[in-house]
Amino acid sequence: MKKNFLRMAALSLLIMACSEDDNEVVTLPPDDGTPEEPAPQPTGQASFVLNEVEYLGDRVEILNNGDAAADLSSYFLCLGPGAYAQIANLTTEGNVNLGAGEYLTVFYEMPRETGGMGLYSSNEFTSADAMVDFVQWGEGGNARENVAVEAGLWTAGEFVAVTGNAENTIIYDGDGNGVANWSETGTETFGAENELTMPAEAKAMIVINEVQYGNLNQVEIWNNGSNAIDLSDFWLCLGPGQYSRIGTLEPVSGSITLEAGEFLVLPYDMPDEQGGLGFYSTNEFTNAEAIVDFVQWGAPGAARENVAVEAGIWTAGEFVPTVGLSASIEYDGEGDSASDWSEEAIPSLGAGNATEARTTTFNITISNVANYFNAHVFNTPVGASEPGPLTTEGGQYVLEFNAVPGAKISPVTMMGNSNDWFLAPEDFGGIDLWENGAALNGVDIASELVLYDLGTEADNDPASFPPAGANVGPEDPNPATRLVDRNGNRGDFYLSAILDYEAGDGSSAGTFTLTITKKATDFVVTPGIVVLHALENPLFTLGEEDRGVGLEAIAEDGNPMPLYNWFHEEGEQGAPLRLASSISVFSPGIVYAFNGDRDPFVLQGETNNPNNGLEEIAEDGNNSVAVSYLEGLGIPVAASNETAPVGPGGALTFTLTVPEGQNFKFGYSTMFVNSNDWFLAYNNAGYPLFDENGVPVSGTGASEKSYMYDSGTEIDEPVGFGIYQAPRQSGADEGPADENTTVRRVSELNDVQFGKGLISSGPGVVWLGDPRGGYNLVLVEIQPQ
Repeated sequence: MKKNFLRMAALSLLIMACSEDDNEVVTLPPDDGTPEEPAPQPTGQASFVLNEVEYLGDRVEILNNGDAAADLSSYFLCLGPGAYAQIANLTTEGNVNLGAGEYLTVFYEMPRETGGMGLYSSNEFTSADAMVDFVQWGEGGNARENVAVEAGLWTAGEFVAVTGNAENTIIYDGDGNGVANWSETGTETFGAENELTMPAEAKAMIVINEVQYGNLNQVEIWNNGSNAIDLSDFWLCLGPGQYSRIGTLEPVSGSITLEAGEFLVLPYDMPDEQGGLGFYSTNEFTNAEAIVDFVQWGAPGAARENVAVEAGIWTAGEFVPTVGLSASIEYDGEGDSASDWSEEAIPSLGAGNATEARTTTFNITISNVANYFNAHVFNTPVGASEPGPLTTEGGQYVLEFNAVPGAKISPVTMMGNSNDWFLAPEDFGGIDLWENGAALNGVDIASELVLYDLGTEADNDPASFPPAGANVGPEDPNPATRLVDRNGNRGDFYLSAILDYEAGDGSSAGTFTLTITKKATDFVVTPGIVVLHALENPLFTLGEEDRGVGLEAIAEDGNPMPLYNWFHEEGEQGAPLRLASSISVFSPGIVYAFNGDRDPFVLQGETNNPNNGLEEIAEDGNNSVAVSYLEGLGIPVAASNETAPVGPGGALTFTLTVPEGQNFKFGYSTMFVNSNDWFLAYNNAGYPLFDENGVPVSGTGASEKSYMYDSGTEIDEPVGFGIYQAPRQSGADEGPADENTTVRRVSELNDVQFGKGLISSGPGVVWLGDPRGGYNLVLVEIQPQ
């Protein structure tokens, strides 16, 4: 309500009754002592407000929105010094003694595109107490603005934006003070309730400029006119029950009071395939006068198409073709037909449609880091009942283990009569268990072993035993692991180490038997370990200090258990921390970026989309279908530079260019080739490629939530042995269908390649560094160029 209400004085009148005969006696009722009740007093108040102004004409409408009548004759209208008039001296329509809820039209010439009109209770035009109401249009800083600010009726600098059309007026919404309560209308209503219809000039000025109905669900409004406009009471509408007042939405960017030439980006849920979006000046969604702009995509016949057609801003049956989930549709700035809209692969929300989008190019590496497959201890001599060293000629250790091609072994045993010397392979990559496709069988590998000094304890005379007890010697002044020169003697001088092999049954790995036999030398063969691995330097690096994970206990004391326990340590959920589940190559893969709430490609928890190319990756390592599908969605995607699978120690590399400022996240997929339909991918939420400040991310963070998935398209066979798995089947897509068609994480893996048995990893973890433990297969690194 406006201030400075006209207060009506309440006056009690005593009326004396008399006749023409002054001598007539007036008989009064008897006095019974009860006091008379006073007559009812008027309690209402008038409240005068400026309600409508014909700013290029000569009419001003005043509304009494109080609850009592009052006389306006003594009030003044004032535009500034020398530009004022008392209402009593002006032509009016309506009763100057204005009743509650009534209108008075005052004719007051003011043909100007900018101005500030004050309504005063007296002619004290610089007095805030005298000012009753105020409105300012066209520009700020008019003559009486400072008085209105002091009176609490206006905010300095604010003004009602107008188009300069003499047929338009500016109207008050009936509640509150300030510019937010005023709008220009194309329908004058002097003497009646105000009606807000958007002027034709404003309709042309405010347009839907870009729509991203896919992953982002954002609408861009553009003010291509010359005046600001408050969009608080404007609406977005898709159809019945699908509408939102703009004032209730939190802008993604821009201001709801939209300045000339500026953009407002709003969040608004829209259908991905087809829809029709109306932009309205009021919530009269079937009224062609209220619709400001419209666009329709995917198909004709959207709920508000007929309204837009009636308003002359769309042609019946026209629609913009559907675009990909990360793309947008953009307006060309002129016209009202579907041909004025086109696809934009990289949206420019918040900027002009001709603006070149900023992008970042990322180098992405997906490494196959499977390394340790198993570790086995040999510690009890043949014929003995408890662990111990081999001290006499002919003493033996015998060890059996499972392995498949691609695995190497590194056996380690201490020279028991030394401080910290040990035998290990001379080849830092280990000893390959297969040569030219054939398993080593009846082969003595002792000649491939040489003697090393671990550099953890100072050396005594190797002809005699070191001091008794574990780890009792002084530190070696040279802590580097190094070769020991024993007059050219190699491992076969001290012992033999014969590998024999028995093939498996076709659904599990074959078995190797390693027999270590001591020869007639002073070399005491101690309990040791055999590590099955894929990568180089599995236990130590020449020239570097010991890693502190258990090799020292073998080299100094002949105790393999600390190192064995390190290899077999379990994570928080009982899965291995360091041992890889199995050995497999990764297929050529894909990386992509999306900006929705969930990955559009890996639909965990749902049946796979048969057209998206995931089945082709997961079953056969074919990434071409997936690339085409994701390109069709309009999202950034790249195939690996490598076109052949990569094994342990290898990597898939990618270059991916991604728009900035649109919340893009990373996803990837590559087949775990020794399976029927398993693949590696990031989780459904995607890994953010930009931080909260828009800075591109870097590092290996995308490894952490990478998992093994089952695509649900083919029944599973033992890892590495299925006849319908890609390396062994005669053609693509040969295996029988999986009864469980849900895309899901692989929570259990039976290791039949290296004999570890059932590995349970509920989340299907594949990153080596995950404290939960898991399958330990992959490292993902992202680096912006």
